[in-house]
Amino acid sequence: MAMLNEFLIIATEESGDKVARCARCEYDLCPATENHRLHALLHEGPVQEAGPHVNPHHLHGDKFVFRRFYCPNCVAQISTEVALKNEPILWDIELKVE
Repeated sequence: MAMLNEFLIIATEESGDKVARCARCEYDLCPATENHRLHALLHEGPVQEAGPHVNPHHLHGDKFVFRRFYCPNCVAQISTEVALKNEPILWDIELKVE
């Protein structure tokens, strides 16, 4: 087992396959070779939701979004990103699985 962050782990199944798993409830999101964010619940809101000091004057705030990704089983937040609106979901952790 490898911790990717405090909310997401890579676990090895009995078959030897590696999966991205929620560290809180142990729900398997997807094979480790896939972008786990595409298998999570998504909340997308204004960039100011990232915190009180993020774009406090709302300059070009309509161009960016703050995305929160949640485990579909226990709804623990597993990752976040700030991105340009309408950009595809980023693949922040791409693993080389052998």
